[in-house]
Amino acid sequence: MRLTVHYVDMRGGYENQTAWNTDVIDEETGKKVGYVHQENKPANRYISLFGGKYVGHFADVGRCVAFAKGVEAVLNHAISVDEQPAASEQAA
Repeated sequence: MRLTVHYVDMRGGYENQTAWNTDVIDEETGKKVGYVHQENKPANRYISLFGGKYVGHFADVGRCVAFAKGVEAVLNHAISVDEQPAASEQAA
């Protein structure tokens, strides 16, 4: 799993909007796994991943990206641990 938070180019007409959403994509599968809701004033970011299982509120997008990377690391670790044979299977 490799999560990417898509950025909004503020020069693309978003500077006058009060709020918008950007996608969080798993680059390995190409699937949308969440979104970042951004508000212009006051600057506020809300990230939701995997149907709301992992959520956070942050002041900037950089922290949303860090949160997504943290969730990615935890889930990748959990998957790798699940794939390892149990100690009893290794001893046999």
